[in-house]
Amino acid sequence: MAKEQTWPGTWMVFGIFVLLVSFWWVGSRTFITYTALGRWFALFAFIGNLLPYKKVGLRLGMERLEWFLFNLLAVGPFVFSIALWLNLGVHGPERLYYIHSDSPYLDVRRHWLEHGALPANTYLGTPADEAASEQVLREYEGHQLLGVSPGCLGYDVISRWEGRED
Repeated sequence: MAKEQTWPGTWMVFGIFVLLVSFWWVGSRTFITYTALGRWFALFAFIGNLLPYKKVGLRLGMERLEWFLFNLLAVGPFVFSIALWLNLGVHGPERLYYIHSDSPYLDVRRHWLEHGALPANTYLGTPADEAASEQVLREYEGHQLLGVSPGCLGYDVISRWEGRED
């Protein structure tokens, strides 16, 4: 028999806030479509419901609907957020680009979503390359410098964005 408790509801509310912050902060720095983000969230939100209710949900003192909502609003957002943060934090070598734009408010990810490519740019190489040495980077000082790195989960991330100083 399920018992009355408040901790699942607290974790569900906290999970929604974690999801919103992660989606806004990390999602805007990851080259992934909104459709793919939705698919990943759906996977993580419903995967907990594959666990048998009687062995897990009832043991935790939850009713069936509460168990379903707990997985949807607490477990799913936390696992989804961890995956987003992991993809952003653990990434491969950075590729540097000089972005040809006069607008200091250019949103690189939005441009990528709309056009399927980065804005007009000049590839500078990686920081380890001779082409992207400090001398070359100094030439582009005061311009928009974009660093793109492959994330550990396969989605590229914006690892550096140094905008113009007007």
